Amino acid sequence: MVDDLDEAARHVERQGSVLDAGSVHRGQGTRNRRLIWPEQYLELLWVADPVEARASRLRLDRRGDWSSSGASPFGFGLRGRLPDGRRDDFWLYEDLGPRIWVHRDNEQAPERPLVFILELAEKELERRGARSLNPARGREGGLREVRLTGPSPPSLPPYAGPPIVSVSGEPRLEVVVGQGPAREITQILTIRG
Repeated sequence: MVDDLDEAARHVERQGSVLDAGSVHRGQGTRNRRLIWPEQYLELLWVADPVEARASRLRLDRRGDWSSSGASPFGFGLRGRLPDGRRDDFWLYEDLGPRIWVHRDNEQAPERPLVFILELAEKELERRGARSLNPARGREGGLREVRLTGPSPPSLPPYAGPPIVSVSGEPRLEVVVGQGPAREITQILTIRG
């Protein structure tokens, strides 16, 4: 979550990266911009309509106001199929159209990062993975690691992707795409490489 989407986008673009135009999430009260790599993306999310966000079951207004609410400002979205044995830990959100499984920590332990799974069939996963969504992605070749600091680690199901390393402390997120220096995007977000 970012306080000012335009300012965060300017910081990313000043570092030589390109963000997509983003979209508005009607009924959720949010707007986004994404930094897209070949198989993952970093989504900068902003509460554009606080009233709409408060009315949504997702309650992303709490995450947007993380410094006051204590909710984590971070989230992890995965693509694929949620294993049947993990369904009790999630609830189904369909307000945006696709089937999205949201971890119950969103309501029960909001200090943990939001975890959700965009349900996609194997063919759709292959199609999305094979296509480059951002041909002007700059020097980033892909996400290598995510370093998360916060009061509690995310409740992640098994996934195939870069490692997520969690440590205890004040909220901070570093996404690692290379060996270069860390570039500060917001007070709690840096991109390394």
